[in-house]
Amino acid sequence: MELRHLHYFVVLAHRLHFTQAAEELLIAQPALSQQIQVLERELGVLLFERTSRHMRLTPAGEALLPRAEHLLAEFASLHAEMQSFSDLKRGRLQLGLLQSLGTYWLSGFLARFHTHYPEIEIALHEEVTETMMEQLEKGTLDLAWMHRIDTIFPTTSLSKHVETLPILTEPLVFAAAPHHRLVQQQPVMLSDVFAEEVVLFKPGSGLRQTLLHIAQQAGIVPHVIFESSDISSIRALVSEGIGISVFPQSVIAAPGRTIVPLKCALPLPQRTILLAWDRRRTSLPTIQAFLAFFREDLDVHPWR
Repeated sequence: MELRHLHYFVVLAHRLHFTQAAEELLIAQPALSQQIQVLERELGVLLFERTSRHMRLTPAGEALLPRAEHLLAEFASLHAEMQSFSDLKRGRLQLGLLQSLGTYWLSGFLARFHTHYPEIEIALHEEVTETMMEQLEKGTLDLAWMHRIDTIFPTTSLSKHVETLPILTEPLVFAAAPHHRLVQQQPVMLSDVFAEEVVLFKPGSGLRQTLLHIAQQAGIVPHVIFESSDISSIRALVSEGIGISVFPQSVIAAPGRTIVPLKCALPLPQRTILLAWDRRRTSLPTIQAFLAFFREDLDVHPWR
């Protein structure tokens, strides 16, 4: 049974006249009669009683009519709903992002995207870069903002399927509380920094990997007193004078608990923020639209 057979049946059931029904359906009358016969054979019942002068529904036809109308209405609704997805009136995006991204960058962009595509739902997932790399590969994330820190991080290569768009490069800096003794003796040596207690990000974080790499290169084992997955908590601890940590420059400049950058005698590596996606999934309309909008938005609202 095909939907068109039900459509032909419903029109004929309302018209009860082959010629009028065929004209409405824009098909030849013999073709309509043939398709109704196909439907009757498929169901194993007669749907119409036909005489030389009159046509009427059989009891089976009367039972089928409301069911057929309901099925056709459901299909029309389903088709309209699916069309809204293809027209980008609706959709859903799973976006990954680093906590260390300045919220003033993302919040403004996401507000503009929502204004342009109000029916596309967005779920934000805050994670470290290495976890987001895995989720992109599995398809549980559609796109992700991650970072690369010189040759230090990520420690593994991106998948050959992942494509990236560099957005912004900024320095990393050690930071301490405003009243910390190191603030008064700048520039500082690495030995001075690592003589202090250290607050670390959780494993998989590029900032953690960078701090440990710098310490290792200096032949120093840092004294770690706290680890956290929450950058706000790390910033708060440092602002209270509980150790030092490494932060992107934009995080120090962002609103929040006050921390002060330490000018190091040796400059720290820089990080590059990237937007990443799996090129195997760029045929999805929502991802296509997001990438196009993001590129255009960068021209008007560059990240600085």
